[in-house]
Amino acid sequence: MAIQASEIKWYKPLVVNDGSSNGGALSANECVDGVKNNVWPDVSQAERLAGSVKYRKTFIKIANADNLALLDPCIFIESGTPGDDTIVLMAGTQTDTQAEAASYSRFYGVAHLDVDAAAGDQILLVNVESGNGLGGHEIFRNGDLLRIADKSSIDAVSGNAEFVRLASSNAVSWNGTQATLHLASGVSLANPYAATLSKVASVIEADDIEALLSDWSESTVAGSYDEVAAPVVPDHIGCVQQHWTITFTNSSHFNCYGNTLGLVGSGSIGGGPFAPLNPDFNRPYFTLADGTPPWGGSWLAGETIQFTTEPAAVAVWEKRTVPAGANSYSGNKVIVAITGESE
Repeated sequence: MAIQASEIKWYKPLVVNDGSSNGGALSANECVDGVKNNVWPDVSQAERLAGSVKYRKTFIKIANADNLALLDPCIFIESGTPGDDTIVLMAGTQTDTQAEAASYSRFYGVAHLDVDAAAGDQILLVNVESGNGLGGHEIFRNGDLLRIADKSSIDAVSGNAEFVRLASSNAVSWNGTQATLHLASGVSLANPYAATLSKVASVIEADDIEALLSDWSESTVAGSYDEVAAPVVPDHIGCVQQHWTITFTNSSHFNCYGNTLGLVGSGSIGGGPFAPLNPDFNRPYFTLADGTPPWGGSWLAGETIQFTTEPAAVAVWEKRTVPAGANSYSGNKVIVAITGESE
């Protein structure tokens, strides 16, 4: 069965604060959709008066039990905040923290269509929030993929939405908060869009979202494991960012350690597949096959296999700027969305 919307989940990182350690690897703490403060804390009166810049990292995880990948994912702001604050997106990594994200300069955001657009148009005029243009959070760049939509919500049945590509050069010109966007040669709108209803967002084009394994190495004199014939399978629900070490205690038995998790289980050659359990999800971190192949040769105590796993998740940073003197706004929110194709 294809990936279901219910299997696309948002999670927090291991550290959530306003300091340089904010962020890091994926946690098991889910950001439940539609729940107040699921990502952002309230803005205090003192913060509104003085202004502030804060960062929050989220992971979009494909929690599919059949290990299906989300192909060609596109991540964008579907609706910006109605308050005086602004939020932009930045592409993250599996382990980066605010110390790194604070220096990122590639921003993605959403604007409002400024002039009605007709089907066949190749030029769009949009208006961005203050600070999201040239010299600030420049949310439109040459070659960007854009999403234009007049739907009332991301899941609305009525209305139009489409993706179009900006030209590779001289695609964007600015006049204050208004940007003129030139589409790539041969690209034009398929539908008309009214300025009063339509939003134009720049899109993060992420790699396919799937659990991955890398950095395989074997430290042995005469033993072997055929990872090509019997690849180790990271689980899309249980897998985490971790460097694993399997250490033999004798010729057939081994222990498995994660670089931050420590000992997660023990196994043996001939004892069946080894699938150490992630207790947060009651699913294995990965599954190591058994039999001949993949095991071959003779293993000795102290010899090791090492590899790294990466979860079926993509990291996205949100940067919130509250200008000094911002007004209070009850129910302020931003809607971040993702689309893609299922295997």
